[in-house]
Amino acid sequence: MFIFNFYKKKSKKLLLSINKILDSFFNELERSKSQKNKREPIKKKLFNLDHKIESFFNKFKEFKKYNQSKKKLSFFNNKAVLSVTIIFLLFVSYFFMPAFYNEDETKNFLKNQISNTYEIEIKFNEEVSYGLLPKPFFYTKNLEITYQDKILGTSEYAKFYISFNNFFSFKKLNVKDVIFQDTEFNINAKNINFFKKTLKKSKVQDQFFFKKTKFFYKDENDELLFLSKVDSLKFFYDNKNDLQKVKSSFEIFNIPFKLDISENRENKDKNINLISKKIRLDINSSIKYIDDKINGFLDIDLFNKSNSFKYTIDNDKLSFLSEDENFGGGINFKPFYLSTNLNFDYISQKKIFQSESLILDVLDSELLNNPNLSSIVNVKVNKIDKFEYLTDIILEIQLDNGKILMSNFYAKWNKSVLIKSDDIEFANDKNGKKLIGEILFDFNDVEKFFRYFQIKRNYRNVFGEIRADFVYDFTQDKLTFNNLRIDDKSNEVLEKFLEDYDKKNKNLFNKVTFRNFVKEFFQIYAG
Repeated sequence: MFIFNFYKKKSKKLLLSINKILDSFFNELERSKSQKNKREPIKKKLFNLDHKIESFFNKFKEFKKYNQSKKKLSFFNNKAVLSVTIIFLLFVSYFFMPAFYNEDETKNFLKNQISNTYEIEIKFNEEVSYGLLPKPFFYTKNLEITYQDKILGTSEYAKFYISFNNFFSFKKLNVKDVIFQDTEFNINAKNINFFKKTLKKSKVQDQFFFKKTKFFYKDENDELLFLSKVDSLKFFYDNKNDLQKVKSSFEIFNIPFKLDISENRENKDKNINLISKKIRLDINSSIKYIDDKINGFLDIDLFNKSNSFKYTIDNDKLSFLSEDENFGGGINFKPFYLSTNLNFDYISQKKIFQSESLILDVLDSELLNNPNLSSIVNVKVNKIDKFEYLTDIILEIQLDNGKILMSNFYAKWNKSVLIKSDDIEFANDKNGKKLIGEILFDFNDVEKFFRYFQIKRNYRNVFGEIRADFVYDFTQDKLTFNNLRIDDKSNEVLEKFLEDYDKKNKNLFNKVTFRNFVKEFFQIYAG
């Protein structure tokens, strides 16, 4: 096409030259007829015309010589174009060769490669197709992943990238990277080893991907314990640092996490990093294997403070203890059950009651509302700021069938009142987050209590205990009481007082407000 356009341009140029010469000749003849040009001899005019015609044929000769040379070049150009075209066709044909492989042979090849590399079996339910870009790969749909002769998961779409080494023979072909997309796994304690082996089997430069995956973790009775949504799960080898690696981003109980696992190839020691920005969690762990036990060290950010733990995993139980021995407990995995002890010397009120507290973030995440999560957490707090007279707080938190219950609550106030409760429940619904329960005030030194609040002597009626139902609204930071009983006797006047006081929306956590509330309460009680 290029050569054709070149000759087309040259021919057009020559025709224009001829046209100019002829046009000039006839113009000269026309001019010779006029009076002004009669003096110029016709011979001279013919000489000028002859010169122009000669000039034209000289240009034509030059074009002819150029044309002959271009023919020679054209021959060589055509030969080069043909050679490049043949090489390109051979190149493309080579990379398209896998598309013409026998399908049964292709499936067997992929099965053997995956089995030998990762010790898992795959079962094809649909045909295998071939793709070229961005690099050669086979792909299929509705692929079953099996482990120990049982279906582990089903993938809606799977890719198998292959090496460039030799497309003429299956024997020299290798699977380099594997991607499973939109996969559902049914996991339990028996087949979880599949992922451990996959971590160890990842070869140099090989990548093993799971994208948009769901893990259904079940117990021995095939009952669902929890569901995890995995955006990405990647197994690969870090050649630079000689480490087997796992990287993942996933969700458990609607809480997003990022996981990074590194394993040393020589001693099999592991380093684990788990992060969740939503609940402000950052865990770093190192693991060492000694006989059949796993000993580890854990750094965890809890309540915006860094704490360190030592832990041991033996059979189906995990035991842990903090360096300061304020946190300790254990987890049984069969069935899943958590028991732990938390000891605090001091806690900030903000971390418990205010809207931005970590505790409320955890409660909002619904992490603890899972019906398959069972646990008992024993909490002990020596002091809470802004409540300096409230000491020796003991609380038992139970997680059972998706409910959060609090019992065995015990606290001292100014060494004169014992505060107790065995019936507190956390409610989280469209009306907000609330603590609902019954509370008992046992006055072991009522006179000391009266002196502290400066109750007038004529209002100091002696009694033993006060019971009341209460609701604490975290959203509004509001505490209300009702169904009041003094020494197991109700009082309509005090009930009316509490009802009216509730309408005022005063903050009882304010020291001055609370003091005035107590004075007015006992004044009304005294009549």
